[in-house]
Amino acid sequence: MILIVTMANHRYTHKSLEEEADLDLRVISYSELFNHQGDRPVATYVFTDFDRLAGFALDRAALLYRELRDQGSVVLNDPALALGRFGLLRALNRAGINMFDAYRVDALEKPTRWPVFLRVEGDHGKPVSGLIDTEEQLGSALEKSVHDGVPRSLSVIVEYAAEPVRPGLFRKLSVFRVGDRLLGYTCVYDDNWLVKYGKPSIATPELYDEEYGFVSANPFAEALKPVFDLAGVDYGRADFGLVGGRPQIYEINTNPEIKLRPPPAKLQRRNESVELFRSNYLEAMRAIDRAQQLGHQGV
Repeated sequence: MILIVTMANHRYTHKSLEEEADLDLRVISYSELFNHQGDRPVATYVFTDFDRLAGFALDRAALLYRELRDQGSVVLNDPALALGRFGLLRALNRAGINMFDAYRVDALEKPTRWPVFLRVEGDHGKPVSGLIDTEEQLGSALEKSVHDGVPRSLSVIVEYAAEPVRPGLFRKLSVFRVGDRLLGYTCVYDDNWLVKYGKPSIATPELYDEEYGFVSANPFAEALKPVFDLAGVDYGRADFGLVGGRPQIYEINTNPEIKLRPPPAKLQRRNESVELFRSNYLEAMRAIDRAQQLGHQGV
């Protein structure tokens, strides 16, 4: 059995997996895990969303990780080890992986490269500002974000690092990690530097052919493995772009929404990429299932 542990209001991300007949999986909230009476089942636990946990709950999740591991469960994503958004971006820059840096607003650091934008620690939505070109504009943007109720202690300044894959067309790439396996994923395309949800029918057939290669061969696995290791993440999705041919990592989402059966796309090549990822992902999930591991060992 696999138990995906997440925030109660973010259970939807993995709900589709509960419908997979050959996958013994449940999505539970941290509250359910914390308040469980009696012995917790020996299973595979995947901790997600811990960047949204408050201090006490994060401490408790980290202790539970150790209790579950010590009782014989497989547990992915140690809340005590994993880096948050700022910590990861800063570490990637210091390691020479990312060319861009990030700064905590409450540390009173000033950017060295422009433009920049504002994000909120632990939030996987859109940034709270557009691109900012000067220190004066940054001050105004910070005033507005505080006025709108964004705590300065959670605000992060991020240097811009993006490059169009074609004139006027931007692309976000992703790689999943599921235990020891890295999986290539489909791309998102947009006509704006902020590639979040993308726009349909905007990429060329050639780009979808290239996308299929990303899913089938996963050419970025070697570059992304040390990123996941540095982040302390065993399960999640790393989102990145190519700038000057180098992967620039924007975030690792430990609770990405899994859509294994989206509506068919107009282009058959995209459907083939989706189906290939689905097969690879389900195989990787079955591989981390504690019950199946014991079965293979003849226990």
